[in-house]
Amino acid sequence: MNKTPSFKDVFLKNAVIFNPVLIQLAGLCPVVAASSSLKSAVILSAVAFAELIAVSVIASALLKKLSRWIRVPLYFVIGLVLICPALWYVETQTLAVLTMSIKIFIPLIAINSVVAVHCEQFAVKNDVKTAFLSSAAAGMGASVVFVATGALREIIGSSSIGGILLNLPLSFKGMTLPFGCLILLGFMSAALKTFIGKKHPEYSAVHSSVAAKPGDELNEKENVSEKEPEEIPLPAEEEIQYSVPEEYARIRTEEEIEEFFKSLGLDFDEKGDEK
Repeated sequence: MNKTPSFKDVFLKNAVIFNPVLIQLAGLCPVVAASSSLKSAVILSAVAFAELIAVSVIASALLKKLSRWIRVPLYFVIGLVLICPALWYVETQTLAVLTMSIKIFIPLIAINSVVAVHCEQFAVKNDVKTAFLSSAAAGMGASVVFVATGALREIIGSSSIGGILLNLPLSFKGMTLPFGCLILLGFMSAALKTFIGKKHPEYSAVHSSVAAKPGDELNEKENVSEKEPEEIPLPAEEEIQYSVPEEYARIRTEEEIEEFFKSLGLDFDEKGDEK
């Protein structure tokens, strides 16, 4: 019988080794565009965490027998059904004030690629308990990236944290823009891969082998294209032997030469002197 994996193993694989944002590069849009402050990052991470768990459990319980082309759109539909009423309740029935970026990106989280990738790779292939644990781990991994990115962008870009001014001597406003977030995510991804390579080299080998397949195929194609085509020997032409007498050929050749010079207005005697 297959032993149910422990939460430690599930957390290690889903939150660290295959982090949805830094390793699988899913869900970059809300991270880049909306997590420019700690407050917005916390709200978005909480919504993404709850939605990922709910959709994964539903997918594991009800959607296993459906075809893949039907399941994937259903992940997004279920997410919208869960998120849109919750957003409406927060905006109309509470005193919470949400910024425009949060109002835009909370519904977009429902069609986040993190949900589709995780549900298709893990949820529909495992039982409900394992799907719950894996989605919780993946949600934690994504939430840490959300919160860390939002906090660092606010500190470096706005010289504040949680709306509290820090009065730092230097700030970089570009960090609040999308390109600043992409630079930050690049460093975070490199740091995580370095950590995996040192602490869990067996998973680092898996990453390199998976990432190397397309490149290796491409390199092989490039090597094939760079090779010079082999020269194919042409079939030997059959020599045609003429039975024309040598004297006739020589005479005919001399006559043609004289006619050519005469056409140029030149006339040579037998000694070769021009007349």
